[in-house]
Amino acid sequence: MNQIHNMANERHMLYRQAARQSLTAEQTRRLHELNGQLPLLWDRYRREYAARQRPQPIEMPRRIAA
Repeated sequence: MNQIHNMANERHMLYRQAARQSLTAEQTRRLHELNGQLPLLWDRYRREYAARQRPQPIEMPRRIAA
């Protein structure tokens, strides 16, 4: 989650900078990179969160055949 927040903050900073002046080629490349990576990270986070929320199956005691 920290990685997502850090990348989102960096993207926000780049957008704010772009509103004031033109971005360099490196900054533009980084912005495109962030825009590609963030949705993937959010998707992975949602999947991991959902897996943690899924109830674990209850093991039933085994019956010993007579």
